[in-house]
Amino acid sequence: MGLVSHFKYLIGLSSLIPLLPLIVFQGKQVKANTLRLPCAKGNTYASHSLADVSLLHLGESTVAGVGVKTLDQGLTQAIVKQLQHASSLTIDWHIQAKNGASLHQLNKLDISIQNPDLLVITIGVNDTTGLTSRADWRKQLNLCVQRFAGPDTHVFFTKVPNMAHFPALPAPLSWFLGCRSQILDHELKTLCRHSNWHHIKTSLPIEEKWMAKDGYHPNKVGYQIWGKQIGQAILKTLGIPDS
Repeated sequence: MGLVSHFKYLIGLSSLIPLLPLIVFQGKQVKANTLRLPCAKGNTYASHSLADVSLLHLGESTVAGVGVKTLDQGLTQAIVKQLQHASSLTIDWHIQAKNGASLHQLNKLDISIQNPDLLVITIGVNDTTGLTSRADWRKQLNLCVQRFAGPDTHVFFTKVPNMAHFPALPAPLSWFLGCRSQILDHELKTLCRHSNWHHIKTSLPIEEKWMAKDGYHPNKVGYQIWGKQIGQAILKTLGIPDS
């Protein structure tokens, strides 16, 4: 998002101020009525004796596999499959996720793997709905990398989804959360550019056919498409041809 687009989102938020009572009401209704899906079951890590690459995937409910039954149908496995498909690398992968977590809460998790080669962080929806300030968002992003990355770790942040397109959200609540999510993503992208981290912008449209029945999380096909795009972006950054 460029500077002009960023100001458009800020102006958009200002224009929604008269609708705040309705937005608050809709938020409470969505929270009360949205179907609650469980985290996926399955292994949260895979280790090999002589692995070429270690990958830590840190995040909120999408990393925990909400929307599918097992983690092998989820986002992390889709990323790993794409990386392995395009290379002969053996990958140790670890998932650290917490359903409903803000970045502040994720930063309190124990460290499951020291100095991973690749750190992929998928976060932002709960910071959007939790009204995390831009200053605290930047602070927590820095703390996250300091805590979970090593000096040689390649750090990748996935784009904060545009919540204006979530099927479960009615307007004007969807407009409000859409503006907030894109403001947080603008801050993330700017910090990535200044900190030598990588911001992964995927082009997956958020459509009902790729969403779970809660209208809030991807389904199996959605995770596969999303994970493939993330894997392709990582390969490009690492200079590995994608077959």
